[in-house]
Amino acid sequence: MTKRVRIENADTANYKVVVQIWDKGQQMPDGLGGFNQAPDTMAQEITLHNPCDMTDASVYLTSTRYLVIKEA
Repeated sequence: MTKRVRIENADTANYKVVVQIWDKGQQMPDGLGGFNQAPDTMAQEITLHNPCDMTDASVYLTSTRYLVIKEA
């Protein structure tokens, strides 16, 4: 199920918020009857420069997608 998420830079200081959208790697056969996990890939990075800046509808979660939120 897809969950839309909205993130706001609610700080009045000069710090920026960075939102990274990551897709989990697929399981791939290793040729020996087992599986290897492909690396996760960053789909998008959004920087919220100013207070009250918010992400748009492109930010969402699924069972194969996750977010990393950090200060820049």
